Amino acid sequence: MPQSNSRNGGPPISGITLPILHSWLFEAQSALRVAREEIDALNVFPVPDGDTGTNLYLTVEAACGALSKPGDDLGQAAQRVGRAAIMGARGNSGVILSAFLRDLVAELANSPENFARALSQGSRGAYKAVANPLEGTILTVASRSAQEASNAAAQGADLIEVVSAAAETAYATLLLTPELLVQLREAGVVDAGGRGLVVVLDSLVKILTGTQPQRTEHAVQPLFDFPRIERASSQENLPAGAFTLRQESARTADIECEVMYHFEATDCSQLQKSLEAVGSSVMVAGIDSTWNVHVHVPLHRVADCVNAGLGLGQISQVSVTQLEINSVVQAHADLRPLRSRILIAVTHGEGVRQLLESLGVMCIPTPARQQPSAAEIIAATQGCEASEIVILPADRDTHPVADIAAADLRNMGYRVSVIPSRAITQSLAAIAVNDPEIDFDRDVVAMTRAAGATRYGAITRATRDVLTMAGECKTGDYLGLIGGEINSVDHELTAATQSILTRMLAPGAELLTIVTGSEASEFEVDTVLGWVREHYPLVELELVFGEQPLWPFIFGAE
Repeated sequence: MPQSNSRNGGPPISGITLPILHSWLFEAQSALRVAREEIDALNVFPVPDGDTGTNLYLTVEAACGALSKPGDDLGQAAQRVGRAAIMGARGNSGVILSAFLRDLVAELANSPENFARALSQGSRGAYKAVANPLEGTILTVASRSAQEASNAAAQGADLIEVVSAAAETAYATLLLTPELLVQLREAGVVDAGGRGLVVVLDSLVKILTGTQPQRTEHAVQPLFDFPRIERASSQENLPAGAFTLRQESARTADIECEVMYHFEATDCSQLQKSLEAVGSSVMVAGIDSTWNVHVHVPLHRVADCVNAGLGLGQISQVSVTQLEINSVVQAHADLRPLRSRILIAVTHGEGVRQLLESLGVMCIPTPARQQPSAAEIIAATQGCEASEIVILPADRDTHPVADIAAADLRNMGYRVSVIPSRAITQSLAAIAVNDPEIDFDRDVVAMTRAAGATRYGAITRATRDVLTMAGECKTGDYLGLIGGEINSVDHELTAATQSILTRMLAPGAELLTIVTGSEASEFEVDTVLGWVREHYPLVELELVFGEQPLWPFIFGAE
């Protein structure tokens, strides 16, 4: 078991230095990029929201972006990395990993030779990031690996032995997660977040030893055929004029792309104007002189966006991702209401976005299976003179980053509240009772009550064969969910819809809101409306053409 405390015969490695931290994070980013689809496919429910791998990758990518500033010592780099990870985290898994990295690197800055203690601090930080910690998840993988690292250190193990013991225990714990969590056992998978943490720890082993630990790939087939342009991340600042767009194959000029990169400059105003001239959904948020840039543009304008940054400063961590074919995402940044209170809503459908913006709500359009980062939420407030902000996540996994954004905005002097909306129908219910003329606290209470009083459900299609709490389902079956839990499995959309609505409307609902997705045909929508009118004639109906992908119907019953 003991290994030489050196790499390739070099001098002994006694602690985590700044170059090692650099190499570790960039290796973890690269490894997560490779493993992203595998981790995305490790979904405990057969619904199309497998995004853990993507969220972990984007979180580590954000952390890597903080390492590009020259002259930092380990303490300064640790502070920048921790904050960048927190601000760039996506979804629950990303927030947990960001808290883990923040506390781990902070402890390394104090004691670079004591990796076991740093790992323990990271594990504690991860647990604190979760309101109700659940064993059998990334949290268990982190805590058991930290415990084994501490045991190894207590027995006199050197740094490489401690790190190797932590990585091996993390993987062994990952294999046990189905025994610890019933949802994993029923789905026949290991925990996705835990798998991501194994990738991160294995990356450090590779940096220290030069050897990649051999692991089994736990999900070889991606759940979704999600079209994308190659997502390229630069570890170096790009020289002026060096950007060229690499495409997987010939694409049409009207394909919409998401461009993101980090921009180093004292001021971002000119860049923001340049980006608004060529694209939409422009968001530029930063700390000190580092800016996180996000913009949606047609494929043929991608180079213009990147070259705009190159002409005004230094850029790094460039990524280009193809959005849904034929999607039209307009800029929420164009709406800059000058009022004391603003509402910011996360949306996943073009129809919903248009509706909410017509009501004066600022929207953050987000592609399917993705959540915005805290930096993107903060960027949505730029240019507004409001002193009060209400955030409507409309997605369970967006709540953690919304809370991070809210805390940061409060530090800037804003009054901020996050409405606990877990579906777009709850956001719609909250917005319906919003009254900017009344006291902020009273308005927030009213919106929170409206969201909480709205029972939400949805219909989607299964992406794998699996046994659910509602019975066995096959790939392509329609799943009916209420409150995020699978309640029915049917072979046809009409049957699935009627089954869920029967459960939702039975308690005596007075109002039913139906948000239709891009996959629901006009005939299917008319069929649902006719069935509700026939069986529940006293229920008032509201129909919203949401155009969201993956979810033909989303319901809200009040």
